[in-house]
Amino acid sequence: MLFYSAEFLVFSLVLLAALLVIQRNQPRKCLLLAASYLFYMWWNPAFILLIVFSTAVDFTVGGRLAREASDSRRKLLLAASLGCNLGLLFIFKYFGLFTDSLLGVMRLLGSEPSWTSINLTLPVGISFYTFQTLSYTLDIYRRRIPATRSPLDFALFVAFFPQLVAGPIVRAAVFLPQLQRNIALRCDQQTVFLIIRGFAKKVLVADNLAVLVDGVYATPGDWPSLVIWIATVGFALQIYCDFSGYSDIAIGIARVLGFDLPQNFNHPYIARNPSDFWERWHISLSSWLRDYLYVSLGGNRGGALETYRNLMVTMLLGGLWHGASWNFLLWGFMHGAILIGHRLYRSAAPAPASPPNPWVTLASILLMQYCVLVTWVTFRITDLGRMVTGLQKFILFDFDFSLAGIGLGSLAFFSTLLLMLIFLLLHALSIRVGHIDRYLGNIGTGPAVALCFLFGVCAFFLWPLQQTPFIYFQF
Repeated sequence: MLFYSAEFLVFSLVLLAALLVIQRNQPRKCLLLAASYLFYMWWNPAFILLIVFSTAVDFTVGGRLAREASDSRRKLLLAASLGCNLGLLFIFKYFGLFTDSLLGVMRLLGSEPSWTSINLTLPVGISFYTFQTLSYTLDIYRRRIPATRSPLDFALFVAFFPQLVAGPIVRAAVFLPQLQRNIALRCDQQTVFLIIRGFAKKVLVADNLAVLVDGVYATPGDWPSLVIWIATVGFALQIYCDFSGYSDIAIGIARVLGFDLPQNFNHPYIARNPSDFWERWHISLSSWLRDYLYVSLGGNRGGALETYRNLMVTMLLGGLWHGASWNFLLWGFMHGAILIGHRLYRSAAPAPASPPNPWVTLASILLMQYCVLVTWVTFRITDLGRMVTGLQKFILFDFDFSLAGIGLGSLAFFSTLLLMLIFLLLHALSIRVGHIDRYLGNIGTGPAVALCFLFGVCAFFLWPLQQTPFIYFQF
């Protein structure tokens, strides 16, 4: 059930009407949980059993961890939670990659197995809710939060539908306390514009850019470097608008229902270095990997080599989190290498001037974004041969500027370029304004109505011909 589908509109209206009729808090929680399960079952009813299983395991383990004093028994309970959750994630997401790799190794050794690849349907959002439930168990194990005594509250924390299938990844310490207060519906101007902005990013920008990006990356060898560059910048904008657009809508819908979800993006394409980038991009995942993986490995508490090892392991696993494919592992490796390279540079270079030179800041931003664009090529192209071709054309620019001769001299191509330019200008304006949501929430009624009308006009002319699922649904 996509957020911008007719089914979701009916679903939302019926849910809001029911919540307005029901005034008591406990029945409202039950209704939200039932709605969340229905929302998830819309894709495949059978996979709701996985969410129920994870919920039951971690609620039980969390309660036992809170009462258990023995360190050895607490470790066994934590291992049970990790084994159940990561075991399901491995079976449904990575078992195919494992069997394919094993087949390849056996064939290299001259053996031809009698069995073939095993492909399982990937449950939507399994990576997100698995990390969410694990954070609860790990926080109780570390004695950072108490265990909840309400199975209803915990089930709603795991399955809350706005962020269930594509984040943000919400921690129990943030969400569970909100269930202790009365659930109050709210809808202010700031929330409305947050949802509208999310729809605009996803539908008007990301889905329209997908046509050019998909066409070029399908056969990167057929296009000159200039087109590969345009498609790569287009994909950078597409994945940002697609994913941050989902986050905006999810956070906005949660606000309407009375809940506050954490910010997931903060202008990542003005990051000056890799650490800055990961503090701005997919914040809920990067902070999860930092707190539960990097710190658990030792973080930067050891020597330089141990720190570099921990960084690389964290980014490799962060890459694999995105999918069971070697290109995601390479993407994680490249980001790990960039992080390590930046740390090496900081340890060798003198301390920067304060305040920093604006030209140096601009150069840092451009260099960082060039590195990010290179990694997006490996993220987007799964086939190794096409990936190498795309990287060669992107890095080794061929200075071929003849667009018309290769079928790109069409109005559709230049309208896509215009869309990219308009978005970049509006994005730059939002950075200059500062907190754009607060700004839009405080403008007068007249300008607010005018902006809504403008969005309607743009939607009429730019609405894509077919619905495209959010990119991160596959993760």
